[in-house]
Amino acid sequence: MMLPDSIQRLFYRYHTDRLDTDRHAALIIPTVLSDGTVDDWEWLFQVYGWETIQAWIGKPGHASMLPPPMERLWTLILLGIPQETPRWAGGNARRTVPEDALPGWFPNDLR
Repeated sequence: MMLPDSIQRLFYRYHTDRLDTDRHAALIIPTVLSDGTVDDWEWLFQVYGWETIQAWIGKPGHASMLPPPMERLWTLILLGIPQETPRWAGGNARRTVPEDALPGWFPNDLR
């Protein structure tokens, strides 16, 4: 499934017409959890379901992809325990970005 127009604004760095909810979940989930609104979160949970998002945030390193306040919020909501990875402890991990979602001007050596 392609992203609805209402969500595409969150992915201004990517080719939103190429993002697919099945193939690009590893990019979509943290972006919407980090930057979305309540309406965006509602869409996210409708598409992926509670269990999928809960499993995603429970994997090592995934919660630390979110900004600290959002990491604390979503780990509290989804795992029942608020956590915040100290930024000096390897937190704020880089997101995995699918190559087909990057714009054409993005340098090849950084892909």
